[in-house]
Amino acid sequence: MAKKDNKLKWIAVIVLILAAVIYYQTMPTPEKLPSPGPGYELEKTGAGVVVDFTTTASRIHTAVDRGLTKASITPKEVKEEQREVPRKGVEGHIRWHTRSMLLVIPETMSLEGVEQALAPLVGQAGGKVIGNEPDNYNGVSAVRVDVGIKDVLNSEPLTVVTDRLFIVKANGTLPPATPPKPRGEVGAGNMAIVIDDCGYTMGPVVGFADMGRPITFAVLPYRTYSNEAASRALSAGHLVILHLPLEPMDASALAEPTVITVSMSDDEIKQTVAQALASVPGVKGVNNHQGSRATSDRRVMKAVLGVLKSQNLFFIDSRTIGTTVGAEVARQLGVRSGENELFLDNSSDIELIKKQLRKAVDMAHRNGSVTVIGHARPNTVIAVREMISEIEAAGIRLVYADQLLN
Repeated sequence: MAKKDNKLKWIAVIVLILAAVIYYQTMPTPEKLPSPGPGYELEKTGAGVVVDFTTTASRIHTAVDRGLTKASITPKEVKEEQREVPRKGVEGHIRWHTRSMLLVIPETMSLEGVEQALAPLVGQAGGKVIGNEPDNYNGVSAVRVDVGIKDVLNSEPLTVVTDRLFIVKANGTLPPATPPKPRGEVGAGNMAIVIDDCGYTMGPVVGFADMGRPITFAVLPYRTYSNEAASRALSAGHLVILHLPLEPMDASALAEPTVITVSMSDDEIKQTVAQALASVPGVKGVNNHQGSRATSDRRVMKAVLGVLKSQNLFFIDSRTIGTTVGAEVARQLGVRSGENELFLDNSSDIELIKKQLRKAVDMAHRNGSVTVIGHARPNTVIAVREMISEIEAAGIRLVYADQLLN
C-alpha cells in the first residue's frame, strides 16, 4: 500500500512540475510583451496610439545644454515648440519637443569641436549628432547642426530632430560644414537635378541614390515609401526636400491624401504644411507637387512660405504654370528660393529625356547654372546615368539644388 501511495505522490509531483513549466512558458514575460523601446513611450487614445518622444527629447535638451556649457558656449536665442504629427499608415500621432538656437562660437573654435563636446553626452541621453549643413537663421548665414533621435517605428527608420543649432563665428564668418558627402563646388556651369515623386516606390530612388553624383530628392508626404526614400537618400549623403502637394487647376488630377487647397484658411494651410514637413525626415526645403491653382494664389503661397520661413527652409517653385507667384512671394518674405527651368521627362522615352538633358547643358552654359526636374521613374534613372559622362565632359558640374538658390 505504501509503494502505491509513493507512486501516486510522484505522479502528482510530475504533473505539478509539468503544469508549472507550461504556465511559465505561456505567461507574458518582459521579453515577450510589446516593448516601446528606449526612445519613446506609447499612449493609447481614442484616436489611436501616440508615440511620445518627449521624455527622450528632454534628456537630449539637457545633454546639449551640458555640452554647450562644457564648451563655454551660451546660446544667443532659443525657440521651443511641442510638435505632434500624424503617424503614417496607422491611427495615432508622433509627439516630441524641439528647440532651435543661435550659437555664436569663438573664432578659434571649430565645428568639429562643438560636435565633439555634444556627441558623448547626447549619446548617453539616447540621441545622436545627426549631421550638419549650410543654412541660415532669420536671414543670417549659418551652419546648422541637427541633434536628435534615430529610431525604428513599424519596421521603418525614423528620424526626430530635437535640437537645431545654428552656428556662426564671433567674427561673422562661418565654420566650414562637413556634410557626409562632398557636394561639388559651384562654378561657371552647374546643373541641379531635382527628382520628384519619391515615395511611391523604391527602385528609382535606389538607382539615383547610388549614382555617385549630387541628386536632390523631392519626397511626397504620407506615401508608402516616403520615410524609406528619404532615409535612403540621406544615408547616401544627398539633399532631401518635401514635395508638397498643392491644388492643381484640374480637380480631377488630385491624387494625394493631403493637399493644400485655395479653400483652406491660413491657419489650416499652416497646420497642414507643418505636419507634412514633420512627416518626412531630414528635409531642408520644399518644392510643389502639381499646384497650378494654389501657386497662382498669393494668399495661399504667403501662408505656405510663412511656415518655411519660420523653420529656415528654402523653396523651389516647380513652375507647373506660368502664372505662379511662388518664387516672387518667397523673395518678398526673405525665403531662399529657386525655380525649375526645365522638366526632363514629360515623355518616358529615354532618348527624349537625354535630349532634354542636352538642352539643360546648353542652358547651364548660357546662364551659368540651371535647375531641372525629373521624376522617380526607371527610364529617367537610365537616361541620367547614361548622360553623366556627357554632361561632365561638357564642363557642367552636377550640384545640389540648395547651391543655386537666390
